[in-house]
Amino acid sequence: MRYLLPITAFLIPISILTTSAQANDKQWFNSASYAHTEKTSFNSLRVNSAYYFTPQHNTGVWDDFGYLDTDSKVSVSYTDNDNNNFFSASGEAFYNNFFVSAAVSDLSEEDNHSIGFGYLYNDALKLSIQSRRSDNHSDKIWYQAQYNHQINDSDYLGVTVGIQDNPDDWMVSSRYFKKLAGGAYFSIDASHYNYVYSSSVTTVMANYYLNENLAFGLGLLDSRVQLEAKYFLSDKYFYRIGYIDEGNMASISFNAYF
Repeated sequence: MRYLLPITAFLIPISILTTSAQANDKQWFNSASYAHTEKTSFNSLRVNSAYYFTPQHNTGVWDDFGYLDTDSKVSVSYTDNDNNNFFSASGEAFYNNFFVSAAVSDLSEEDNHSIGFGYLYNDALKLSIQSRRSDNHSDKIWYQAQYNHQINDSDYLGVTVGIQDNPDDWMVSSRYFKKLAGGAYFSIDASHYNYVYSSSVTTVMANYYLNENLAFGLGLLDSRVQLEAKYFLSDKYFYRIGYIDEGNMASISFNAYF
């Protein structure tokens, strides 16, 4: 965790200088999370920062900004766990309706990276192709389609489908977000990842936003129960705590959006 203090020192002064067009519009998204698995005594720390070049508008709750990423952005993260520590970086740049993307999962091993390009149609359909290179220098092509159906000003249904050649891995995911009466909101996320050479993974997570300050979540990671809670100090800062019953994994994160 030797890089944590320099990163924190860097984040604090910039947060003072960062402003947005409106009080609830955000461009700079930061999080610091810690997870501990009791069964294996495994610990992990992650610090992430992402900057969008266009202000992002929330959908009514302070941690949701719509289904599709349709603006240029850059991000960097640092992971420090009991096995390894590394920096990651990624970016996506739009020109009219076309975009390019690049990512390096470990900056000390640049061979493990991805590059891609795509097209955004009517701010609702996002099509992309990525070339992914792994540690063994094998290239794989990933095809992905994302669609957002905007039901009204607040409610939406988003769907993502992706498939890879050689091996034929694939995934499908969906998110439904709805405004309820009395200032409450509801969301449900579901996904299935199918891997040829490893176990498939299915997740479902439902969140109920009681009000603008408090939300509770319940879900499944395959057959394992997941719980989470979010406490919003303001539209800029919030905490999230999570628990998965398999292995007794607990996590906590602090998030700051500017």
